[in-house]
Amino acid sequence: SGPSSDNVLGTDDRGRDIFARLLYGYRYSVTYAILVWLLSFLFGIIFGGIMGYAGGRVDLVGQRLVEILSSIPQFFLLIIIISIFQPNLWMLIALSSVFGWIFISYYVRAEFLKIRNRDFVDAARALGSGHSRLIFSHILPNSLGPVITFSPFVIAANVAALASLDFLGFGLPPPTPSWGEMLSQAQKYFSVAWWL
Repeated sequence: SGPSSDNVLGTDDRGRDIFARLLYGYRYSVTYAILVWLLSFLFGIIFGGIMGYAGGRVDLVGQRLVEILSSIPQFFLLIIIISIFQPNLWMLIALSSVFGWIFISYYVRAEFLKIRNRDFVDAARALGSGHSRLIFSHILPNSLGPVITFSPFVIAANVAALASLDFLGFGLPPPTPSWGEMLSQAQKYFSVAWWL
């Protein structure tokens, strides 16, 4: 049925309220987006920080591994893995986080490489600061510029990624309300039910 006072945005082909499904889909999308962002950035900061602070062979070997991982077509690999197993929200979060950390590790590594040789870090080292104090008190807080800058864009991209997977049928299993599945349904019935 179309929009009415009882169903503000109408109902779908199974009689489910579209507005309620939009709200529930928002919950899943935001949960996925924020958890993937947190895990990806946590791993990216850890690996990028280790490579940037250690330098030398650790940095060389780490960067080659990161370059190998970044050359893998992540979205297609995600679709292949999901098509083998029955997907759920936590599995999607874990699989997306496996590859999500790669790009932020580049920026954190570069910041660590740049800041570890600054005068204030040398002064803290001369005063007897250990590695953990140098990293957590001096280098890391000054390296968070890219992390803070990219965060809103990554969260928005994660919402779009989940919607893309759902639209293609590789996301959350039905009848879980998700924005991509709702868009897929709307595409099927747009000529009959414009409100979808």
